Amino acid sequence: MFMRMNFFSPIALVAVLLAAMASGCKKDPKDNTPVTFINRVDKTITLDIYASEDDYASNSNKVETITIEPNDNKTIPGSTFLSGRTYYMDWYSDDFYHNNWYNDDYPVIGPARVRIAPKPGDNTYYLEPGYKGNARNAFLEGAGTETTWISIGAFLYSGTFGYTNESGTLTPNELYRRITIRKNLRAEYLHKDAGGNLVTENITFMVQQTEVPYIEFKDASGKAAGNMTGGKLPTGTPPDYKSNATDTVMALFPDNEYMFMMVRQ
Repeated sequence: MFMRMNFFSPIALVAVLLAAMASGCKKDPKDNTPVTFINRVDKTITLDIYASEDDYASNSNKVETITIEPNDNKTIPGSTFLSGRTYYMDWYSDDFYHNNWYNDDYPVIGPARVRIAPKPGDNTYYLEPGYKGNARNAFLEGAGTETTWISIGAFLYSGTFGYTNESGTLTPNELYRRITIRKNLRAEYLHKDAGGNLVTENITFMVQQTEVPYIEFKDASGKAAGNMTGGKLPTGTPPDYKSNATDTVMALFPDNEYMFMMVRQ
């Protein structure tokens, strides 16, 4: 008795292998589930979407821009987003008072302020009225991507005596401070050593959830390492020294105890 055997021709075998490989590697790069943005703010909001952090930081190559009326929502096709990719959401009111310029690595309230990766079951995003303040107007001038600040004086502060001007006790090298605040939540900080040589440091920061302009510097371990804040300036009236300025703030840098008055360039 002979056992009957089936053999593929070489051409047929190659076709079967290619089909199997195509089936195993095939992946739909896009998810068509609609993505919804819900505006809970009582102002019209503009929302920009970027496909990379660099594009977000430079306000370039927008994937999508939509306008959402107060307490309304907008839905865009899920095919706008590549599956598994992280996008950057940037929303703001016309006056930039309501905005989501906050650091996802140091969240204060709520999830996903900036980075989003829509997927089925997790594709609705809320624009919350609690995301507000003047930090963006001060440090990005609203629609900008960075600002540079220089020192015009050094001060100490106490509850008893208020601000004390210490500028005359510092050398020109000690008084020199220059910092550039960038939209990507990183700052370039320049100061001078005793010999007058420039020292450059790159600092990560978070934007605090406050009415006044307020950013907090972070060290490598994520701990607070100084800040820049408005709302209270030596030029204000004692004892509260209140100020509404967004072009002048006080800065406490990581390398010393003085508070430097910084003006935006």
